[in-house]
Amino acid sequence: MRFWFAIVLFAIGSNLQAEVQKPITREPGFIYLADFEQKPLRLALREGPADAYFDLAQTRYAGTLRFPQEIEVLAIGDTLLRIRGRAQQGQILAWLRADALTPIAPEFISNLRKAEERRNLVESLIAKNEAALGMTPEEVRRSLGRPQKKTQKANQDGVELVWEFVTYTFIPQTSSVIGPNGLQTLATTYLKMPKGTMEVHFKDGIVTELKQSEGTILTGNETTIVVPPVFVY
Repeated sequence: MRFWFAIVLFAIGSNLQAEVQKPITREPGFIYLADFEQKPLRLALREGPADAYFDLAQTRYAGTLRFPQEIEVLAIGDTLLRIRGRAQQGQILAWLRADALTPIAPEFISNLRKAEERRNLVESLIAKNEAALGMTPEEVRRSLGRPQKKTQKANQDGVELVWEFVTYTFIPQTSSVIGPNGLQTLATTYLKMPKGTMEVHFKDGIVTELKQSEGTILTGNETTIVVPPVFVY
């Protein structure tokens, strides 16, 4: 009995973990709070029960949220919110009119928009495997991978962390190959060769300096600068 009970618990835990790690399905124009690893935003229903919907057009009824209660806000748009709350039939994940909840502080919205603007810029750099001043160690790791070397430098201003990366270039090599049918064809392979090194310097958790050896390109002709992480709360 205990054996089967353990299996059930393991299966439930695995499903919950898969749910947590499931990628966010994004709707254009909405800012998702999970991107910033902040504590949940909870707002109270403003006047009474409120209808929520599965779609942005508000045509697929999801349920009526019970009153009173605090609703967890997952994503914020101009007039709609992605929420999780208790409806008459149980917990629902749906879209709700923003005016159905107590107002969000203007300072919170301002910080959230700045954080989203920074996130979009950082994601574009990561997609191109580039580093920039103002990035965090985790963002650099996502963009450039694991450093080949890590060192620390201490001075009167504090401790500086230095990551060193080897950059590579791919040189095409073309050779003749005899195929199974006896015909000769040309095949191209790419030889990975070291091109240079890049040093990324961190202080207080952000990139403060980028040093490159000859042949290494940082981010085009100019070094990109992003603002340090914005704390929404």
